[in-house]
Amino acid sequence: MDKTLIEEKRNELNLEIRKVLAIIDMIDGNKKKYEDYETNSLDEIGFLDQQLKLVKETEDRLVTIFKD
Repeated sequence: MDKTLIEEKRNELNLEIRKVLAIIDMIDGNKKKYEDYETNSLDEIGFLDQQLKLVKETEDRLVTIFKD
């Protein structure tokens, strides 16, 4: 697969996850700063770890919103 396309998809995934977190920020009022993905800065495992961290944060915050 084309490395440029892979990087574009990595950036797109990171942006989409961060958009969901921004919506959660608006709902719960707890604005937080989330780590950007910098192109070609991580190997595959590092990238996946970074995205999993964001997804877990999303899950935790949604659970907190709906529990209250």
